[in-house]
Amino acid sequence: MIEELNGDFLQWLRGFYYVARSGSVRKAARLMNRNPSTISYQPRCLEEESRVTLFDRVKRSLRITDEGRELLAWTISAFETLNALKF
Repeated sequence: MIEELNGDFLQWLRGFYYVARSGSVRKAARLMNRNPSTISYQPRCLEEESRVTLFDRVKRSLRITDEGRELLAWTISAFETLNALKF
């Protein structure tokens, strides 16, 4: 059975990907042409849904956790699969 996903889930993953790769919400926001508050919201939503900490937040910096690295690898694989399905 395939459960229904929140319609924003893929956008949350996309925002998480850019934050993880750039190491910064501001840099990710620039890359995605979005407001930083929108981008910072996306990984937080994933953390709330999964009940897992994806980033350690120290002052104004983010450090990806082991769980975050696992999700990043899965996210990259999932988006590569989705891109391969394009007609």
